[in-house]
Amino acid sequence: MGAARALATAAERVLPRVPPDWQGPISEVVGTIAYLAAPRGRAAVRANLAMIDPKRSLSARRVFVNQVRQYLEVFHIPRLDRARFDAIVRVEGWDHFLCAQRLGKGVIFGSAHLGPVALVGQVLMHRGYTLTLPAEKTDSELMQAVNRARQAQGLVLVPMDSALGIHRVIRDGGVLGILADRAVTGIGVRVEFFGRTALLPSAHVALALRTGAALVPAFTWRENGLLLSSPRPWSGTSKSIPSSGPCFSRCGTNRRDELLEQHE
Repeated sequence: MGAARALATAAERVLPRVPPDWQGPISEVVGTIAYLAAPRGRAAVRANLAMIDPKRSLSARRVFVNQVRQYLEVFHIPRLDRARFDAIVRVEGWDHFLCAQRLGKGVIFGSAHLGPVALVGQVLMHRGYTLTLPAEKTDSELMQAVNRARQAQGLVLVPMDSALGIHRVIRDGGVLGILADRAVTGIGVRVEFFGRTALLPSAHVALALRTGAALVPAFTWRENGLLLSSPRPWSGTSKSIPSSGPCFSRCGTNRRDELLEQHE
C-alpha cells in the first residue's frame, strides 16, 4: 500500500469518528500549522484576499483553518446524526425550492465554495430528495476517499464530462447541483467579480435554457454555530431566465458578492 492510499484509508477510518464539537479546535490547530508551513500557499491566499478589499486586512490564516474544517465535515458525513443536523440547521427560502420542484422540469442548484458547501446536499437529502453533482475525475487517493464520504448519505456523483448522465437527471425531474464559481473546463463567460474580470462557468445556465429546468441559487454559511441554506429563485422556466448567459452569471456573481460582504 502506497503512502497516499495509507493516508486516505486512515482518513476514512479516523476522521468520521471526530466529534463535531472537536472540529473547530482541531481546525484551528491543524490549519494554523498548515498556514505557517506553506509560504507559497500563504502568499497566494493573501493575493486573492487583497482582490476582495485592498483596504482591509483579511485573515489568510482563517482560510487554511476553514479548509481543514471543510475536510473534517466531509469525512463526518458517513456518521452524520440526522436529528442533530436538523436541530442546528435553519433553512431560509425552502418554499422557493418546492415551487421550482413542482414545475416538474428538474431543478438546478447553483452554489459556490462559500461556507460549509459540503453540507448543502445534506440539507436537501435530509428532506427526502436526491441530489446529483457533476464531479471531476481524479486519480488522487485522498480525493477518491473524499468522494466516497460525500456519497455516504445518498449524494450521487456523475462524471463532469458525462453530458448524457447530467441531462438524464434533469429529464427525470431530478435535482442537479452545480458549483458555479470555478470554470474547471476553461469554458464559461467573463463577468465582473469584486471589480475584476473573472471566468465563471455557464453550463448550468445553458442547461436550464435548453431543458426548461428551474435554476435556483443556494448558499450556506455559518452564523452563531448554525448552518444556513438560502435558496432563492431566479426563474421558473427557461422563458423567464435571461437569454444571455453572461447576464445570468453576473446576477449570480453579484449575489455572491453580497453574501461575502455580509459574512466576512
